[in-house]
Amino acid sequence: MRARTSAGIVVLIALTAIVIAGCGGGSSSSSSSSTAANTETEAKGESGSGGEGGEIFYISPVASQPGQQEVAEGMEGAAKTLGWSSFVLDSNLSAERQVSNIETAINKGAKAIGSATLDADAAAGAYNKALDAGIPVIGVNSEGDGLSSSVFWATIKCEKGGPQEQNAEYIAEQAPGANVIVIEGPPAPAIIQETECFVKAAKAAGLNVQNSTANLGDTSDAAQKLAENLLTKYSDVEAVWAYNDQSALGMTAALLSHGKKVASATDPGVIVIGNTGDPEGIEGVEADRLTATWDPNNVAAGWAVVKLMQEALEGGTEKTYPPLVIESTFYTSENVDEYVPANERTYSLDSLPIVGG
Repeated sequence: MRARTSAGIVVLIALTAIVIAGCGGGSSSSSSSSTAANTETEAKGESGSGGEGGEIFYISPVASQPGQQEVAEGMEGAAKTLGWSSFVLDSNLSAERQVSNIETAINKGAKAIGSATLDADAAAGAYNKALDAGIPVIGVNSEGDGLSSSVFWATIKCEKGGPQEQNAEYIAEQAPGANVIVIEGPPAPAIIQETECFVKAAKAAGLNVQNSTANLGDTSDAAQKLAENLLTKYSDVEAVWAYNDQSALGMTAALLSHGKKVASATDPGVIVIGNTGDPEGIEGVEADRLTATWDPNNVAAGWAVVKLMQEALEGGTEKTYPPLVIESTFYTSENVDEYVPANERTYSLDSLPIVGG
């Protein structure tokens, strides 16, 4: 039988965004991809374990964020191949609303649930209620009690030689001993884990982390306001690490207003690194407004969530299943021309960019 802990302590290992990385806002039932994430797919048969028919739900931490929309878009595409309908419920960075959304999905007879945990202790009871009803719950950048399995972005998973160590090494190579400002985000477990991972790697690489400030507004405008104050105090900053591209771009705006230049892969300046590969972030790299960003392959992550849902439905909710880690790609001005927009990529449940897969 499945072991159930009472605490549900989370250790979230990659954004965004965050998993959750990105700008906030939205209603309690919001679209995941462009506008159609809450629309049922055409194919709908009888509900059964792993077969056709049934509704799956994604409990998004903040559905307005581009990366989160791409995760839900991936889930929708994968669901269609199985004859399922896919819906998104927006928690809008509220742990209380997330619990309510899980309850809503259960009450609507969900076949399976995907969820990016905002508060593991708060969500554990609702997750276990889903399991007791035979509904598997797949975490997104999440660990803890009540999850059948999880999908992680490599940027969140703090592994030796992983993206956050690579970020620190990249800065150290370009500017040894650089003064670094860290822009973290709302205190969601994934964001905390990702930030701590980078800070540890930065210190190990000999970088001087001058300050770490949370962008609780979770938008580029809010980040710019924070950055204006930070640059007054830390005018000698040489590098900025931001948990998402929106925060990185806000920092860029402040740097430019202070007469500073953003570094590219070949030209000197203040190094600014984002971590979520948002369309605006990619455009920022192309226009030399960001030095680099990581594309976490969000759409593929959505497909992976559905892949694990299918496995759990076939294997039973009394068991847990090995997590999947989705590969991330580092883009700078040197390789950004190779970037392919998320909606132009092709995936299947048997062909996903899984680390070690």
